[in-house]
Amino acid sequence: MGNRWRLLVTILLIVPAVIHFFPLFYVICISLKSPVEVMQYPPTILPSVLDFGNYVTALESAPLLRFLLNSIVVSGLIMLLQVITAILAAFALARIEFVGKRIVFTGILATMMVPGEVTIIPNYFTVTSFNWLDSYAGLVIPFSVSGFGIFLLYQFFRTIPKELEEAVRVDGGSSFRFLLQFVIPLSLPAILAFGIYSFVSAWNQYLWPLVVTESTQMQTAQIGIGMIRSQNESTSWGVIMAATTLLIAPTLVLFMATQKQFVRGISVAGLKG
Repeated sequence: MGNRWRLLVTILLIVPAVIHFFPLFYVICISLKSPVEVMQYPPTILPSVLDFGNYVTALESAPLLRFLLNSIVVSGLIMLLQVITAILAAFALARIEFVGKRIVFTGILATMMVPGEVTIIPNYFTVTSFNWLDSYAGLVIPFSVSGFGIFLLYQFFRTIPKELEEAVRVDGGSSFRFLLQFVIPLSLPAILAFGIYSFVSAWNQYLWPLVVTESTQMQTAQIGIGMIRSQNESTSWGVIMAATTLLIAPTLVLFMATQKQFVRGISVAGLKG
């Protein structure tokens, strides 16, 4: 009975996994088809012959490598800033007593309920006032703090035994030493999980980079996909899918390489909370 139950659970997990993975698999298959095969009817899933010409055309029709570099730089900086600010803010809220802490924490939670589209106009005026349009600063600074990251790490930090902190105090250590030598190492799964989430979220941004960038030298991967589509929609879906595959590859590789740590960090943080 136990084996039958495990088999049923496995099947129930495989089915949604296949459903979610199939669109990505089909995108890759289309990118490897010739233009004639892409348009044939009835359509086929697998390409009869692997054709990498779509990738060559995609690289020639737009500066995809520049788009990739911009997205890597922007996403990496946003991830770094969000992780640093989340660690510091979560530590202060979880381990330090100060006046108004509950109000501050409530305000941080409230920011999680505000749609990102609501902040675009005020952020745009702020970036304009600092002359940060079409720059990395304009793409990064408005997203340097994450309420979700603070809340996630707060849930983890507050479960670290107080006895450990008291031992550090008795030994003459400061709060900063306790944070660096004990809190961060013990919280690495949660920090890594948030870092991956932060990077992928920044990578997938479309509306904000579209608003604050003007030149192709500063545009990101998501805008590059839109540009490729506008240039090739009437001629070749294979080229569009090839560009899409190239521009989403870094996030796929990152997630596949760290999925165990990501799942572990989220689950551990949830159980600790």
